[in-house]
Amino acid sequence: MTIKPRDTADRLSSKPAARTTGRIIGLDGARGLSAVGVAVMHVAGNFSPNTAAQTKIGIVGMSLIFFFVLSGFLLFLPYVRRLTEDAAVATAPSARNFAIHRFARIVPGYLVIFLLCNYVFGVVYVENPTEQALGTDAGTGTITDPWQLLANLTLVQTYIPEYVFTGLNPSWSLTLEFAFYASLPLAAVVLFTMRRRTAMRPLLLAASLPVLFIVIGFVGKLLLPVVSNYFGVADPEMMQWGPNWVSVYLRSFLVNADNFAFGMLAAIVVVAIENGTVREAAARRVRPVSALALPVVLGVSFALIALGNMFGTSGVAIASALAILVIVAPLSCGQRSRIGEGLELAPFQFVGKVSLSLYLLHFPTMLMLHRFGLLAGDSLGAMCLNIVVVLAVTLAVSAVTYYSVEKPAMNIARRYRYRWR
Repeated sequence: MTIKPRDTADRLSSKPAARTTGRIIGLDGARGLSAVGVAVMHVAGNFSPNTAAQTKIGIVGMSLIFFFVLSGFLLFLPYVRRLTEDAAVATAPSARNFAIHRFARIVPGYLVIFLLCNYVFGVVYVENPTEQALGTDAGTGTITDPWQLLANLTLVQTYIPEYVFTGLNPSWSLTLEFAFYASLPLAAVVLFTMRRRTAMRPLLLAASLPVLFIVIGFVGKLLLPVVSNYFGVADPEMMQWGPNWVSVYLRSFLVNADNFAFGMLAAIVVVAIENGTVREAAARRVRPVSALALPVVLGVSFALIALGNMFGTSGVAIASALAILVIVAPLSCGQRSRIGEGLELAPFQFVGKVSLSLYLLHFPTMLMLHRFGLLAGDSLGAMCLNIVVVLAVTLAVSAVTYYSVEKPAMNIARRYRYRWR
C-alpha cells in the first residue's frame, strides 16, 4: 500500500495527522539511485582512475550511506509508532516477524549471487582487493578455503582481518546492516519496559536510542587514532580497506552507528507529524527547511571528506536524513510529495526493486566484462561508456535474480506478516 495524502477535510482540520502506514512512495527509487551511485564510483575508480580523480566522480559513492540512513528510518518507524500507543497496551513489533523478513530480504539473494559468482564464474575476491592493481581482476577466483568460505556464507568476513573485503567486495555493508538489525529488537526490550514503567514522553524515549547510537558512532570515530596506533597501521588506504584490524574496526557498528541514528531521528519527526505532536504550521515547514539545509550540509560534508575528516560521513548521513524528510514529510501532513511521485516513475521504481542485486552484482559484472575485454580505457568518454555498459548488463542480470530469488523469498516471508503482531 502506498502512503497518500489525507483528504481535503483532514488537511483543513486541526486534528492530529492520520497515521500513514504501508509502502512510502519515492523511497525505493531513492534507494535505487544510491545503488547506481555506488556502481558508478566503482566502475570509474577501478577502470578510469585518473579521469575519476580529475572529475571527482567518486563522491557519488557516498550514496552508500543513504542505505544505512534509510534502514534506520524504515526499520525504526514501526517501533516509534508502537511507543506512542497508550502505555498500558504498547508492545514492541514481533522480533520473530522482524527476523524472518530481514533474513528473507537479504540472505537468499546474497547466497545465490555469491555462490554463482564463486563457483560458476570464479569472480569473487580470494585476496584483499586493496593489495591488487587497479583495472585488473587480480586476486579474484574461487574461494576454496573452508573457513574463508564459511565466513563469506555467513557474512562475518568483515570481522576477520584475513578475510575482510573478500568474496563479493561490496558485501561488507550487509554485515553492518545485520549488526543494526540485531540491535533493534534488543533495544526494544529496554524501550518498551521503560514505556510501561516511567512517565517519560514516548517520543523523547524513542529519541534516546538514536542519541545513544550517535554517541557510539562519534566516540568510535574519535578513537580511530588510538586504534590505528595500537595496531601500527598508518597508511590511510590500508586503514580503510586493508587486511587488518583497523579496517575491521572502521567497518563495525562501533564507528558507523550514527549513520543509522540520523534515519531513526527522521522517523521520530515523521511520527510526531502523524500524531499531531508538531503543530500543522510547523509540520508544513519541515520539507522546505530540510530542502534548504540539504545543500549546506552536503557542502560541509564534502569539505570534511576532502580534508580526510572522519565526520564527513556523518554529515552525509544527516543530509540523507534530510532527503528522506523532503520526500516523506509532505505525505505525513496531507500534502503531495512531488519528488516522491517523480521517484515512482517506472525506471526509478525498477532500479529500486533490484537495488540489492544491483549492489551485489555490479562489481563481479564489471570484472567479468573486463575479462572479456569489453571495458574501455582511462578517458572521459571511456569512463562514461564503461559506466553505461556495466550498468546495463548488471541491471539485466539483477532483474533475473530479483524475480527468480529475491521476490519469491519475500513473498514467502509475507505469509507470516500477520501471524505475529
